[in-house]
Amino acid sequence: MAPQALDIEGAVESQKKSMAVDDDGRPARTGNEWTALAHLVTAVSGAGVLSLAWSMSQIGWVAGSIILVLLALATLYSSSLLSDCYRHPDPAAGARNHTYTKCVNAILGKRQAWFCALAQYADLYGATVAFTIVASSSIAAIAQSVCYRKHGKNTPCDAVTGRYTLIFGGIQIFFSQLQDMQRVRWLSILATVMSFSYSFIVLSLSAIKASEHGHSHGTSFGVLVGSNMLVHVTTYQKTLGVLQAIGNMCYSFLFTSILIEIQDTLSSSPPENKTMRKTLLIGIVYTTMFYMALGGTGYAAYGDKTPGNLLSALVSYRHVFWLVDLANLFIIVRLVGAYQVTAQPIFGFVEFHASIYFQRKIMPNEKQPSHAVLPLQKKSSLDHLTIFRIVWRTSFVILTTMISMAFPFFNSILGLLGALAYWPLTIYFPIQMHMKKFDVQPWSSKWVGLQILMLFFLLVSFSCIAGSIEGIRQSMKKHQAFQI
Repeated sequence: MAPQALDIEGAVESQKKSMAVDDDGRPARTGNEWTALAHLVTAVSGAGVLSLAWSMSQIGWVAGSIILVLLALATLYSSSLLSDCYRHPDPAAGARNHTYTKCVNAILGKRQAWFCALAQYADLYGATVAFTIVASSSIAAIAQSVCYRKHGKNTPCDAVTGRYTLIFGGIQIFFSQLQDMQRVRWLSILATVMSFSYSFIVLSLSAIKASEHGHSHGTSFGVLVGSNMLVHVTTYQKTLGVLQAIGNMCYSFLFTSILIEIQDTLSSSPPENKTMRKTLLIGIVYTTMFYMALGGTGYAAYGDKTPGNLLSALVSYRHVFWLVDLANLFIIVRLVGAYQVTAQPIFGFVEFHASIYFQRKIMPNEKQPSHAVLPLQKKSSLDHLTIFRIVWRTSFVILTTMISMAFPFFNSILGLLGALAYWPLTIYFPIQMHMKKFDVQPWSSKWVGLQILMLFFLLVSFSCIAGSIEGIRQSMKKHQAFQI
């Protein structure tokens, strides 16, 4: 009886251990649709939303609303296709692909995977630059508000954003030492709460402004060509503004670069793709309604004078300094979280390859892992990786901070990022993987429709890239870099 009892105890212990890990040997995921939604909202309701009112002012009520809805539908459709690629070949029970690039590699091959990695990590890095630009502007706005309260509202209190960019960079150096997306979940949830909070403040103040009489509430087609508000707008400037605005709108829906990483945090029961589809529907419906409300209200409040960053218009509410400061503080906290959610996939990619390098150096004959689990066991290699992680993540934040100080052009940078990344990451790869995975036959009605969708957004992306690059070139003529 004793041996049998021992066997039962061993079986129970083995079952406990098996419950603590998933089918890939990793610690069991515990995420659900709500934690995934927190990551998703954190990724999309960030820097891009502050440019939507300006984008609406360039395009107008009619075209602006239509473009937002079209982008939402295209993003929902392609993201749903992408969620089915997390496991392969079976979308519910196949082998896991822990990153976007691994999905592409498993379905489309290594060459396409390299192209995907380049697009994905360039987009993620560019997003951290955009977050730094916006957060430093908010810190500067709080400093300016404090100056007004201390010295009077007629005192010149212009705040140079360079020094505040350095402050935000210092904050990110600290938080960047958190190791993975599981460990920044609390930061993501906090950032989501901040997003709701500052959005409500900005929306409320814009609505109050829009309800006033005696100012423009916008037009059906945005800023008009010709003399307008004592400013002459040429056809070239109008075209440039429209292209940058569309790029800004694309950027606002650009979250597919981390969708697979978010899906990799979900519990395997129910199947991850079903949970992710539910999350996508809730998240995109919410964000589209939010974008329409914020962009529309901001444009109604400020008309053709709508600034590129809607927050900068709130400085006129000097009688409610504290509320404006609170909105800026919420944005800073929210962008701290968004920065980390965005940067963690880059950190993980580089550190995985670094870990393989260190293991090869210390144990050259040992077989290397085929999936992104850090394989280090020996203390010496762990020490190497720890030192590398500190140096690499700190260097990443420093470089991001320097680029933000050199090119603090909010709308042009967002337009360029959106135009560069939306087509490959949100349209091309999800559709190509879907056609390959589910064997969509050439020249079938579905195949033709998907090809038309890809071609349409490719033409849009090329146009917006050209407009945003020209916008940056024009801004460089009037900018002095690295001012502190």
